[in-house]
Amino acid sequence: MDKAERPRGILSPADRAYLRGETEFESDQSERNARARIRERLLAGLFDADLLASDLSERDRELVFGKHVGDDPEGVRALIAAVALLYRGAEDAGLAFETLLEEGISRAEADRDYAATVEFDVRRQPLDADRLVRELRRTGSLTLSELAYLRESDDVSLERLLDEYATDVDADEDDDWVQATMSRF
Repeated sequence: MDKAERPRGILSPADRAYLRGETEFESDQSERNARARIRERLLAGLFDADLLASDLSERDRELVFGKHVGDDPEGVRALIAAVALLYRGAEDAGLAFETLLEEGISRAEADRDYAATVEFDVRRQPLDADRLVRELRRTGSLTLSELAYLRESDDVSLERLLDEYATDVDADEDDDWVQATMSRF
């Protein structure tokens, strides 16, 4: 689905343009109003998630995720971004993400008459281009966020990585497809 032309979700097309830096406001007050509107929509979207999780039909959910997410690198990236937003949002709210994750998974499994045990462990280390290139050489794969970091790094050439690790990929192909192909998810 084209990012610029997709229908309104939590964000309107104008909100998306603003967040991408494509909009200039006539006054500081107009920009503050836009930011407040985005915050309100985000909060409303979170409350809508409760309704969607409990009352959206299984068929509708399967159609959205099975048809529009599973085989589409953009859809997978959007799903990853949603988890990232929730992870950072839980931190901002002073909540333990692992507890939220466990409760969310338990709720989803209980809907299917299963009990779930969830183990969640985060090990953090600073992103470093040299370390990531060594990891890529060692394992042949990186996560999407690691690839994005390398792509933005001045220390590493994406073309060089493609030449070395994805010789069957045309360098002009969609970056999302390349990232999905080279990633482990």
